Amino acid sequence: MAGPPPQVPMVGTYLPPAGVDDLVLFVPDSKKTPAIRAGTVNPDSPYRFALPPKFREGKVANILSGNYCQPRCDEPWTEVIFESSTEGRIAVIVSPLVKLTRQKDARIEDVGSPQGILNSLGSYITGTYIEEDDVVSATSKQQEDGRTYYYYELNAPYGTLGPHSYSACTTKGDIALLFIASANEKQWANSKDALRKAAETFRA
Repeated sequence: MAGPPPQVPMVGTYLPPAGVDDLVLFVPDSKKTPAIRAGTVNPDSPYRFALPPKFREGKVANILSGNYCQPRCDEPWTEVIFESSTEGRIAVIVSPLVKLTRQKDARIEDVGSPQGILNSLGSYITGTYIEEDDVVSATSKQQEDGRTYYYYELNAPYGTLGPHSYSACTTKGDIALLFIASANEKQWANSKDALRKAAETFRA
């Protein structure tokens, strides 16, 4: 994972403090992504999360951004990517809720259990398939925004985005949102606590 070129500024130089350790807060503006511009992700109340200050924003390939299919994409797309060559990679992936359930505006706990959702979305976390032995933990917690979030720690040795990851998943309206913080062995040793805290700050 080479990460973005060094001329891209570190997020700590322009994002405000998140109030969690030295993490900084990212909230996309109303023009940030194709899904926000199309209203698929509510521009007035978008997702938000904290991340380590030395990460840099990466480029989402046009074909992965949902640019061609908004506002009615059939497949999940990547909203944002942030990377650090020493600390790992953070991404937000959004899926049409219909990929998981036919129930409109379903809460995540009505869609399935943490393990059931992981079976549906796990390949987006690892970048490849997922096996039962890869799951270190799968938990759920209701946060102050009233939504239930599912949290996963995976150790998938063959994962294309790095074997280690912390993820958070929830639903909002007709989409499911997946936050993924992934790392290789060396990055994990450096930053696993910060990546876990970043995942815990994710709000839809």
